[in-house]
Amino acid sequence: MTAFVSTLAAVLGIVPYFLAALILFFLGKLVFDLSTPRIRDDEELTSRDNPAFGVLFVGYMLGLALALAGAFAKLGPSFLDNMVDLGTSGLAAIVLMRLSMALGERLMLPGLRLDEQITKERNLSAAFAFAGLLAANGLIIAGVMQGRSDSYLLELLDIGVYWAAGQAFLLAAWLIYRVIARFELRKDLGERKNAAAGLSAGGFFVAAGLVLQAALAGAGSDLGAELLVALAVSACGLALLAAARALTALVLLPKANLADEVSSQGNLAAGAVSALGFVAVALIYAALVRSQLG
Repeated sequence: MTAFVSTLAAVLGIVPYFLAALILFFLGKLVFDLSTPRIRDDEELTSRDNPAFGVLFVGYMLGLALALAGAFAKLGPSFLDNMVDLGTSGLAAIVLMRLSMALGERLMLPGLRLDEQITKERNLSAAFAFAGLLAANGLIIAGVMQGRSDSYLLELLDIGVYWAAGQAFLLAAWLIYRVIARFELRKDLGERKNAAAGLSAGGFFVAAGLVLQAALAGAGSDLGAELLVALAVSACGLALLAAARALTALVLLPKANLADEVSSQGNLAAGAVSALGFVAVALIYAALVRSQLG
């Protein structure tokens, strides 16, 4: 009975934090609406029945939820300090999610304008890729929020530096993917609207986000040393992801040419299997990193 009462008291104690997180979550949705004035989410989701926007919207909101969840890793005994830290980290997460979206559109998926590909073209291939990218950024921001800083001022500096490092690592991962998958961005996602290729790319983005979250989580204010550790963890993880495509073809689709099924034939089932291979490898690697590095 004592254990039940103490557990119930602990659960009730998280209610204020949960409500604060919900407020931040809806604030993040408001920022999304205000920063995408050409996209009316209610109209796209209901009267236009736009599945491409639905996929993109889910990717953004999932990424935002993941980013906000990362802020809970630093809760301490002081309620007031926790609420201040949650507010600071939460607002930073909202801003960084929107910056990540804009940066991804320009650097990682150039030529695929959101308002054109998602609302006008209803392009599911671009939507899958963008959704995976946004979820990956949520994971990266969650890892950044799990760092350890000596003061609020240093915390903001650390968040900015590690987020920028995460973007650089993610861009490097994406360039590697385009080589190993023999992927032509504008042709596969834009002209051909190859949903299988988009799903595979989105899965790769999520896998890279899992690796980068593990690499950045727990980083402190010693930026030089921490960035070297993150680089080592990320490089090993990205090497495994590069091998994941071959491992997936060998283990899950041994009688088929996975690259041909995804890129040439647009086989959505094969695209899902390709995405699964990347995410499975990343989940296992990230769990091993956490168990060894803490």
